[in-house]
Amino acid sequence: MLSQLNHSIVAFMDLLLGWLLRFPSDVQLVFIAILSASVLTAVRFWTSDQDLLRRCRADKARLKALLREAKTRREKDAIARHRTTLGMVAMKQLRQEGRPLLASLLPIILLATWALNRLEFHPLKIGEPVEFAADFPISAVGRIAHIVPSDDLTTTSGWIQEITAITDQGPARGIAIWRLAATPGAESRQLRIRFGAETFDHPFSVGGRTYEASAQTHGEHLLSTELKLRPVRLFGVVPGVPVIFFPAWLVAYVLLTIPSVYFCKKLLRIY
Repeated sequence: MLSQLNHSIVAFMDLLLGWLLRFPSDVQLVFIAILSASVLTAVRFWTSDQDLLRRCRADKARLKALLREAKTRREKDAIARHRTTLGMVAMKQLRQEGRPLLASLLPIILLATWALNRLEFHPLKIGEPVEFAADFPISAVGRIAHIVPSDDLTTTSGWIQEITAITDQGPARGIAIWRLAATPGAESRQLRIRFGAETFDHPFSVGGRTYEASAQTHGEHLLSTELKLRPVRLFGVVPGVPVIFFPAWLVAYVLLTIPSVYFCKKLLRIY
């Protein structure tokens, strides 16, 4: 259900933003950030009482000035009164935040879903070296797994790999790693992994503007597979924050969107 919804959102957004994939990844990220900021600013303008927010801002500036004067004269009653009034004004402002937040959820979810599926990695190119990893239960350690040889793939590590143990990166598990490169051929392809009597497929794309999901889950005997595509980094330097599950593209998106919202509001005098 969720997978189908995700596919539908991406297909719909491809119709609107698919042309953006012709440009370098830095341009894509900057454009999406500016588009997000524009959406947030426009939604705020149409769903909030701008006249009220403007008056609240002016009132707060005046109250802060009066509070400073009262502190200078050490007038405790005046200080308490101004602070109470400031709190009431702040509550009026806070009540105006609900509608813009709700109204902006849908467009931001659409943009974020599309970006997650289109902007997180660089699409794989013909001849580009790439690592492919398969995770197995710890009970599979010492056994053999292999990729079915194909004319549209080459390998520098061999098709057959022994499953080794990993115990220092989360739950103990087995892993097999191949180093591959794609030769010219169809854009949509399958990596076929054989383990014991079972066969597992991992779809991937080569030479196009998009990529398939880099990680795939499978089942009990083969937990997951991952084609380790090159992550998109803004200007080639902005890293991700793995500890909070923020990939590099999302860090860049946040860093670009927050100041863009600020400048859009300043430019258009949106409160």
